[in-house]
Amino acid sequence: MDMTIDSHYENVSVASSLPEAFWSRSSQTPDEVLYRYAVAPDAASTRVWRSETYSSASIKIARIAAHLAACGVGPGTPVAILSHTRPEWAIVDMAIQSLGGVTVSIYQSLPWHEVGYILYDSKATIVVVENEEQVSKIEELRRSPCPIPERESLPPSQAQIEFAHLITFEKLDTNTEAVEFAQIVQDSNLPHLPPTLPPVTRESVASIVYTSGTTGPPKGVVQTHGNHLSNVRQAAESGVFVLEGSLFLYLPLAHSFARLAYYVGFLTSAHLVFPAIIDHKTSKVDPSSVARDIREGSASVIPSVPRLFEKMAAALQTRASGRSLQQRILKFCLHNAQTVYSLRQRGAHPGIVQSIIYEGLAPIRARVKRQLFGLSFSHGISGGAKLDPTVNRFFDALGILVCEGYGLTETCVATHVNLPTRRKIGSVGPAFKDVEVRITPEDGEILMRGPNVTQGYLNRPQATAESWDSDGWFHTGDIGVLDHEGFLSITDRKKELIVTAGGKKIPPQSIEGLFKRYPFVSQAFLFGEGKPYCVMLFTLNDLETRTMLTEQGIDLTPDTKLSQVTALQSLINSAVERSNQELASYETIKRFVILDEDFTIENGLLTPTLKMKRKKIVAQYGEVIESLYR
Repeated sequence: MDMTIDSHYENVSVASSLPEAFWSRSSQTPDEVLYRYAVAPDAASTRVWRSETYSSASIKIARIAAHLAACGVGPGTPVAILSHTRPEWAIVDMAIQSLGGVTVSIYQSLPWHEVGYILYDSKATIVVVENEEQVSKIEELRRSPCPIPERESLPPSQAQIEFAHLITFEKLDTNTEAVEFAQIVQDSNLPHLPPTLPPVTRESVASIVYTSGTTGPPKGVVQTHGNHLSNVRQAAESGVFVLEGSLFLYLPLAHSFARLAYYVGFLTSAHLVFPAIIDHKTSKVDPSSVARDIREGSASVIPSVPRLFEKMAAALQTRASGRSLQQRILKFCLHNAQTVYSLRQRGAHPGIVQSIIYEGLAPIRARVKRQLFGLSFSHGISGGAKLDPTVNRFFDALGILVCEGYGLTETCVATHVNLPTRRKIGSVGPAFKDVEVRITPEDGEILMRGPNVTQGYLNRPQATAESWDSDGWFHTGDIGVLDHEGFLSITDRKKELIVTAGGKKIPPQSIEGLFKRYPFVSQAFLFGEGKPYCVMLFTLNDLETRTMLTEQGIDLTPDTKLSQVTALQSLINSAVERSNQELASYETIKRFVILDEDFTIENGLLTPTLKMKRKKIVAQYGEVIESLYR
């Protein structure tokens, strides 16, 4: 073994597969904490924090692997996991990997027919489900043929989904055929020693992860053991994770970003922190409970999508809009921090009085950081979508570091990241070691190549040929620029550019991002395709908006339609006017409407990774949009 390899992740560098890397680390550090998790009956109750060591987790993995082997799982066998993030998810995944099986991850928020499509496409007949809510989807698939959408040259069809075995994480009241996770791991008749690993190599398939489906049916990305191991090694080498510390894992493990964090926790010296499972019947997440666990779990690093940071910034600003003494002090602290930060960013020096006040307010800024993220927090990592630079600077001024990164399911997963010691807000950072990057001169598309980059989609040869060229470059579909230091900035999605009636090409995401600075705005959707000017649909952060309006002395009832409140319409209008000053004339927003309903995963207008489904929004609100042009 090369002794120059860092001992925090040396097993990742030399292993031939994910299970080999895990079992190697487990044998070397059996008593190290693998993960911590919170236990509580409800969101408001006191947490009990428990730990699992490599040794105790290994027994569970071995017994789950023995049960799966008895179900027929071996090299290449697809096994689906339909669950939100929890420790059992990781245990089952590592058991599947230890048999050479292929993990098919499914978002817990998907409706039954989309679950059925993924099971049909991946041919997974062994399914691990979380609870009653997820079992109901399986039962619906048994009752009803699943609609299979058109894909490539195949016409729409219907299929009856077959199931061979079910495992459940929670005890069920209705379905008796599913075997409980707890029943398996507590069965002393099952082996507790590591299974004999099959001849799996870095070229073997480890997982099928489906894209979020913003532009059509989800595509299954084929990820190998080598893809995953390379990315864990790249991330560890970069220094973005605190390998002597911990990672808070709340993102859905069907998301490749979360999967990277999980493997870093299982395969390196870092350990994971999981939030409490509050609802044992459904997979719904209580945001207040997760926020509490982030604070109490006090992880070193918090990987997240931008939405968490945006909501936290909005909540802080809303709290600071109140009239109590404590709220006014917070408002003064935020204003002072932003003022000093802005001066320093311009190379200017704050005055003596401002500096003295700034230093005097340091304990308040520290308390804000501690109340949000806990005592051991080092930094956040934002990925999965573009983080508004205004939000990042807001936190930066408070001494809260958020390192924006970039990657795709097809690049398994991260390719770029800012570091706590080397950051440029507005960029996604420099590339990881071994990642090659090109920007096409024709349209500015970002191309990637490297050991972490996958080589295609399952059952989709045409889509594969369109995205991977003959030289192995993956065409991301994103548009970006590289600066002289190698920092990459994403400007927009190639397929989402708006082309107006005048032929002007407009990147919607950058304009929509201008409104993330306002705590009352939840979503901003720009439209102008084939039209003479641009319009915008707004949705609202209901709680923050009501709190803000109430603090301003405006009487509201639970039935008040916020979209009809004159003061709010004036606020939105002022926000549009200010944003228009930053835009080219053909990009400016001429008219807008405030919608009564937010875009959510549940109503089908957001993907599981919280990206807007632009075609569905246009289809649902087509008449509203057209009314803005009359």
